[in-house]
Amino acid sequence: MNERVNQPPPRFVSAQQLLDLVAEPLDPGYAAASARRGPEPARRWYDGPAVTIGAFLIGLVLVIAYVHTNRGAPEAAKVHSGLVNRVRDAEKAADGLAGKVNTLETRVNALRSSALPSGVATGLAAQQLAAGAVAVHGPGLTVTLDEPHPTGPTQGPGRGGTTPITATNILTDRDVRSVVNELWADGAEAIAVNGVRLTPTSAIRFAGQAVLIDFQPISPPYRIEAIGNADDLATGFASSAAASRYQTLAGADHITFHFDESGRLTLPAAAPPTTRYAHPRAAR
Repeated sequence: MNERVNQPPPRFVSAQQLLDLVAEPLDPGYAAASARRGPEPARRWYDGPAVTIGAFLIGLVLVIAYVHTNRGAPEAAKVHSGLVNRVRDAEKAADGLAGKVNTLETRVNALRSSALPSGVATGLAAQQLAAGAVAVHGPGLTVTLDEPHPTGPTQGPGRGGTTPITATNILTDRDVRSVVNELWADGAEAIAVNGVRLTPTSAIRFAGQAVLIDFQPISPPYRIEAIGNADDLATGFASSAAASRYQTLAGADHITFHFDESGRLTLPAAAPPTTRYAHPRAAR
């Protein structure tokens, strides 16, 4: 009962106050503050010319930049076109020289075969095959290794019970080398990796993220082709520790691994080695 007595009486807004608010929305305090501040200072005589000169300079800079850009674009395009033409000409010259080399090698082999006795020619052919100096074809086995590729989510400990599989670099030069060594041990007569023929002096290395074979970079998928008895190669490789390891990696790390017999494989000849000659030391 006492609380109702102590409450302040309600305030009512008159109709005149509402009309004044609509007719004069600006508070009188704004006018008083403007009167205290006084009139705005007059503009200086150089304000207008300064704005004009500034706008002119900005426009001049933009025009100069536009002219330089459009003037240099044709020159850059000309340089790019020239470089592209030079590269294409070099590729055509290299292809032409490679064709001449193949033609001359064929003629040399024919002349050698006709000039040498049959026994010597047969032994020479076997040595050329072992050295990778000639192109060969025949049955064999193809082993393919590839990095895992991004796929859909699979069951795992990730958030929501799924973890997406992402591509990662798992295979190195050691993997290519282990497959090559196993194929040699299983009786391969000639091997090429991604079209690069291997010889007794070939080196398989790893530089950064690239596998090098005799300093030639190759990239996944690694296609390792071996010529020999296809049944023996398939049987020996299937029961090897290398095949077991990559089958495990295929299931755990999702790499691509498979090997297939082939009735006919064609392997190119290896690049000719650089010949070095010894010279007698000059007497002092």
